[in-house]
Amino acid sequence: MKAQDKKIERNPEISSMPFERGNYRWLLVGSLLLLIGYALLMQPDTFVDSREFSLALYVAPWVILGGFGTLIYAILKR
Repeated sequence: MKAQDKKIERNPEISSMPFERGNYRWLLVGSLLLLIGYALLMQPDTFVDSREFSLALYVAPWVILGGFGTLIYAILKR
């Protein structure tokens, strides 16, 4: 039997790429959120008292958590 005679049936649910286009977009968004969050952590040049509002103390940790959450979502999304 020749190789040309063999018919290969492909399952459309199984693809060679692990992620789809949307997954890569979510990975990009998550990576950008992490970069922004870590940049916000580096903002204060001096010691910041916890009684003052500071982006590094209050906003940056939530942005970083959002970035990690977005990355996990992008990896697990099917």
